[in-house]
Order: sequence, then C-alpha cells, then structure tokens
Amino acid sequence: MRRLGTILAFGALACACLFGQTKTTVRGMSRFTDAGFGFSFSYPAAWKVLAEPVADPTRNGWFPDAKIVKQLEIRNPAASDDEDQLPGVMIQELLAPRGLTELGRSKSASPVGVDQKIFFDSGTRRWMFETLTESPDGTPPATSPAEITRRTIGGLPIFWGATWGGAEVIVPLDGFHFLAISSLVDPGNYDSHTYLAATVVATDPGAGQRASKQAQAEAIRRESVKLGVVGESLGFWYKDGQHVYDSTGGVIPGAEPQTFKPWSPTGPTGSYARDRMRVYDSNGAVIPGADPKTFVATGVYTAEDAHHAYDWSSGSLKVSNVSPHQ
Repeated sequence: MRRLGTILAFGALACACLFGQTKTTVRGMSRFTDAGFGFSFSYPAAWKVLAEPVADPTRNGWFPDAKIVKQLEIRNPAASDDEDQLPGVMIQELLAPRGLTELGRSKSASPVGVDQKIFFDSGTRRWMFETLTESPDGTPPATSPAEITRRTIGGLPIFWGATWGGAEVIVPLDGFHFLAISSLVDPGNYDSHTYLAATVVATDPGAGQRASKQAQAEAIRRESVKLGVVGESLGFWYKDGQHVYDSTGGVIPGAEPQTFKPWSPTGPTGSYARDRMRVYDSNGAVIPGADPKTFVATGVYTAEDAHHAYDWSSGSLKVSNVSPHQ
C-alpha cells in the first residue's frame, strides 16, 4: 500500500495524465515515465512510444500466474524503410503477486527452454530463481538464490527471461510488479542484444540504489549507440567516431573505429571483426596473436592465419602453431 500511495502521489504531482516524456542529458535520447505502474526508461527521441491493446493478459499462457496490465511498444519509424534497422522494443507491465512464472518449455516450440519462476523471498530478503522443469542439460528442478550480474541505472536487477535465445529480460520493480522487455523482432529468431532495460528506474526512490549521475548518463549513452542514435551497427558490434562497442554497448579497449569492420555480414567470418592491428571475436574480445591481414575463418568454431590455428570447439580458445609448409 505504501508503494501504491507513492505512485499515486507522484502521478498527482507530475500531471493529470500518467504518461510523460522528458529530455535527457544524452543527445538524441528522451525519457518516458509511466507513473501509473511506477517506472521510467530512456529511448531514442525520434522513436514513438505507443500503448497497445493487451490481447491476452497471460500472453497465451506464457505468464500463467501473472496479468499483463499494459503493453508499450517503442517503435522505430525508420525501420519501415530499412529492414536492417531494429523495428522497436516491447515492454509488458506485469502484476504477479506470487512472483513471475514463465513457461519457457511448456509453451515453447523450442526444446531448449525451461519453465522458470523469479520471486522475492521476504524472509531472506533475496531474489530467488526456481526451475519448474528439467533443464535441457538434464539438471532437475531446483530453487536457489538468483544470480544478479546486471542492474539497471535505478539499481533494479536484470534477469534473463525464458524466451529462447535470450531475447527477453525481466526487470522487477518490486516483488509484485515486473517488466518483460524484448525486441520487436520475430520471437523465433536468436537475438543476443538486449535493449532499454539498463535505463529503467522505479519512481519509488526506495526501490533500488540508483547509480551516480555519471554512470546513468554512460548507460543511456550506450543505449543510444546500440539503437543507432549515434554511430552505426555492425553485426555483433557498434562504432561511432570515438569508440568501438560490443553487443552490450561496452567500449572495446584499444579498438580503432576508423579501421574497424566485420569480415563479412554472414557466414562463419561474420563472427569476427578486425581493425588495423587486431582481430576480435563476436564478444569484442581480442583474439591473441591473430594477424588481421591473413586471418580467415575455416569453420564455425575454427580459424587460422599465417602463423596460428584457432579452435573454439571445446568451449574455450585453443591456439596452435601453423607449420610454414602447411
């Protein structure tokens, strides 16, 4: 009730309506606030935020114990004329008093999914992660403290959703209110990029410890790069006039934006990029010792240059010397 009172007070002070857009300190980005559900996020100023009808409050049973109370679509107008651009991002606002359950296996055509639940344990004051079905690797159902490796600029945890390919993330505003955030692409396609989640802030000041103003601006700037407000998208990477970025928007140290480019848009070589001095993998990591002049992909998990052979088939990189006579 305290949180609801906070939301209503915020809405009354902000404006008669419950939506609002404001500018940010990052060029080309605006901030959208939904005071009714209690959160805000940053998005490209040229994009349009639209409230769409909710056809099924459970998303056809995907969220069996939750109710989608609102669906926002943040659309990129330029995508209608350029199929290479991201069409937009969807944010579903979910009310889930017992925690958020997703039927990533029972309701998915993919055999690699799992039914899962994210909930807040009021006794231990910790977020918990529960698998409700056997995992694809045979791990039985279990409950354990949730691993939190990422947080929003508002201090809120970011969890991977149950959608195949990591195309969806879950941001809890508290133990009852959740956001499901995904890109507006074919949900059957793999998408290693996540968008906008890092910029979410709860309007309740007690919901999380907010990052410093500098850190907030940096996170919003990263989103501006990922969403094409500045610079350009290059497959797994991005670049502008100053830096090269990985798929999360993080700066790749030492990469030269002037000479950085992917080997090719498709095929095995599409997972590699180069600049004048180095070769990079799809995560933006430098491939040690690789020669950008002679490097070539020889398979999905193998490559070589004039001096070395590179093999990722075991899950980690193995480097061996190439005979001069090979």
